[in-house]
Amino acid sequence: MKKAVIITAVLLLIAGAGGGLWLKTRLNAQAVTEVAQVQKQEQPKSKYDNGPADPTELLELVNAERQRIGVAPLVMDENVQKSAQLKADDMIAKGYRQHDIPGLGDMYTQEMRYLIYQQAKCTMSSENYYTGAYYPKSDAFVSTSREAFKGWMSSKPHREAIQNPKYKKTGFGVSTNNTSLVAVQHFCIP
Repeated sequence: MKKAVIITAVLLLIAGAGGGLWLKTRLNAQAVTEVAQVQKQEQPKSKYDNGPADPTELLELVNAERQRIGVAPLVMDENVQKSAQLKADDMIAKGYRQHDIPGLGDMYTQEMRYLIYQQAKCTMSSENYYTGAYYPKSDAFVSTSREAFKGWMSSKPHREAIQNPKYKKTGFGVSTNNTSLVAVQHFCIP
């Protein structure tokens, strides 16, 4: 009987020590995981990952892609920029998400055409647009420059426009309301 009590006591000590060791190891692993998560959250995001999308950031991303494939960078043109901004504002104001302006049957208004063809002296132009969610009072669901760029790059016609060496000038417009963001890129062949 004494042997059984001693064996039971030894087993309890071993189990207690082993259990304590297991518990300590488990708590240490959990602490390491929590520290790693905090550090990951504390690492600053790239400026391209903070919304909303920004014309200067979009130009940088587009030109990085063009450089990657050996194509000359696009130059921001003030008139093409104004045209793209007018289009982004129009898309938000009228609530459409397509290249042709409803009721107009054209991609550009007269003012946009004037800016592109008369002021910027483009012989040909085209357009990319991206629509995303925008909630200004929330950190979530804000469309960033990187998201807009990735949206364009995941679409063959948009990607081909970005990579087209014939385009030399560009302009970007970004417009938001309480729930939507529209980013427009106009391209120009001088």
